Amino acid sequence: MEQRFIPRFIFILITYITGVSTVTLVPSGNPVRVGENVTFSVNPLIAIVAGTWQFENNILVFWYPGDIMVGNGYEGRVSFNQTSLQLSLHSLQTNDSGVYILQSVKPSVQAQVSLSVQEPITNVSLTASQTDLVEFNDSVSFNCTSRGTPITFSWYNGSSQVSTGVNVQLSNSGQVLTISSVTRYDRGPFTCVVTNSFSNGTSQDVYLNISYGPSNLTMTVQPEQLGYISGSNITLSCSADSNPTALIQWSYNNISLNQTGPTLRLTNTFQNQSGGYTCTVHNTATLRSSTASKTIQIIDPVSAKVVPVGDAPVFNSSFSLSCEVTGPVDSVYWMKDGVILFSNNKTSFSNQNKTLSISQLALSDDGNYQCVASNIVSNMTSVTYHLTVNYGPWNVTISGPAIAQTGDRVRLNCSALSQPPSDYSWYYNGTKVAEGAVYETASLTLNRSEEYVCTAHNNITGINSSATWNLTVIVGISSVVLTPSMSIPLASKPLQLFCNVTGSYDSIVWLKDNRTLSSSSAISVSADNTTVTFQPLQTSDDGEYQCIATNVVGKHASEMYNLTANYGPMDLKITEEKGPQLTCTATSQPACVYHWILNSNTNVGDGPTVSIPLLTPVGSNYTCVARNPLTNVTLSGTYTISEYNAASSLQSSVLLMACLVLVLTALTQCL
Repeated sequence: MEQRFIPRFIFILITYITGVSTVTLVPSGNPVRVGENVTFSVNPLIAIVAGTWQFENNILVFWYPGDIMVGNGYEGRVSFNQTSLQLSLHSLQTNDSGVYILQSVKPSVQAQVSLSVQEPITNVSLTASQTDLVEFNDSVSFNCTSRGTPITFSWYNGSSQVSTGVNVQLSNSGQVLTISSVTRYDRGPFTCVVTNSFSNGTSQDVYLNISYGPSNLTMTVQPEQLGYISGSNITLSCSADSNPTALIQWSYNNISLNQTGPTLRLTNTFQNQSGGYTCTVHNTATLRSSTASKTIQIIDPVSAKVVPVGDAPVFNSSFSLSCEVTGPVDSVYWMKDGVILFSNNKTSFSNQNKTLSISQLALSDDGNYQCVASNIVSNMTSVTYHLTVNYGPWNVTISGPAIAQTGDRVRLNCSALSQPPSDYSWYYNGTKVAEGAVYETASLTLNRSEEYVCTAHNNITGINSSATWNLTVIVGISSVVLTPSMSIPLASKPLQLFCNVTGSYDSIVWLKDNRTLSSSSAISVSADNTTVTFQPLQTSDDGEYQCIATNVVGKHASEMYNLTANYGPMDLKITEEKGPQLTCTATSQPACVYHWILNSNTNVGDGPTVSIPLLTPVGSNYTCVARNPLTNVTLSGTYTISEYNAASSLQSSVLLMACLVLVLTALTQCL
């Protein structure tokens, strides 16, 4: 069917139709890229005998039974299907974006849809009204331009999206970004992103040079301490947030040091460099300044020394110690043997604790004293001062023998409790005879009672003290000898042991085997203990005997006497053993010697054993004579050869004869 031009007056009539029914127009795409086609469909599909498709105020198509007319300017770009009511628009351009309307009179229909035709985004560009700004003073506007169909504008400061606020505003549909009273955080980079349904584009980065500061001024000191010891190296540093970099000027006690830069170094410092140090930072762009100050305290190290005050320390006297301090000092305290001292009823401190006073010295005040001085940079414990309380001499004592023997040289020792040790002098009968703690007398004579005096003197305390010693001289024991009553002690015989003492003695004690000898029924000790009697002597009395004589001077012992009770021979026995031989035994002290006699007249041997020859006649008598070689006492016994011994001898003889016969027979045959 031929499509013809639609007169203008028909459009006006259709526009004013009222009471339309609702249908939905569905485009084949929305949005649509420039140059593409779009087809509008009707849902639900209804039959419309006469109606129009129009764009904004322009008629696209008008149809009625038997004819279709196309709007002016759309010839060749519009296709219409009267049955499906579909409208197709070809080679779309951006000015085809807008509202598309379907209208009919019968049935009464009016429907519309908005179509967006978009051109791809290209050539996104960003410009700023100015790029050099001062924080809090200046404002800036950004304008984002592009080719294509922009739908949305997004703004970014670095990686963060820009949001509107009090100082941030968007205008011209988001194309213009304005920031008032810029801050240092608005430096960028700023970018804008332009987006439509088919594409997007990002502008180049734009940076702002924002001058700011100085702010957040910080002053540090290394090392960081409350005070610094003289000779320390100290570094002061100042830093601030500033663009451009701030100029830094240093001053000391409000006087310029002609020192610039972020660091001020103080080397090998002295105490007179203590004071206030200030850094002043200035921004030449913002014309703003800021200052920061630190007080540096440089202190000489403290030293301390303990020295005694006044006279030497003497028992029961007062005494003081002084802590000599050099350098500034904040505190002083005292220690004794490592324990802090506090004031009490006899210990006090003065002169800011630099003087320690003890009102009445006691021996317990002996010890190691130190003072500890400190200031903010140092503390020092003095070298130990050893306090020794001088006293005495007390308890002068002489030690040595009170009784000595004639001819002795006696050593006397004098001692006293004293600090320092006392000097000693010896006097005999009022005459000074020696100096020193030890005095040795000359050889003593009999019946001489002597008095010695020792005087102790302390050079520090100036005190003298004396002691007296009385010495008695007697005749002493010169020898002790133990002798027996007989040279050869015999068992079962009486024996006496005598203790012969030369010199004066008080008592005698007897020992046997180093134990005190006790009396018994067979042993008695004389009343004066000089004699021990054995009645009689027994072998159980064997042992080592000694007598000890004692006087006031000491003990003197005799040499050991080895007592052995001699006895025997006794219990003589003769036994026959294989061989044949005879053995003789007897009990004796010392051991016996033995001699053998055959038939009372023939000596057959010496020793305890004798052999019996073959063919010894029956009845032969072997006599054993046992003799104690010390006492020369003898004892004898006889053994007689019996028949049993004779048969044994006969048997031996028969065997011997048989052997002789055999030998003779052999010789005869040989001959």
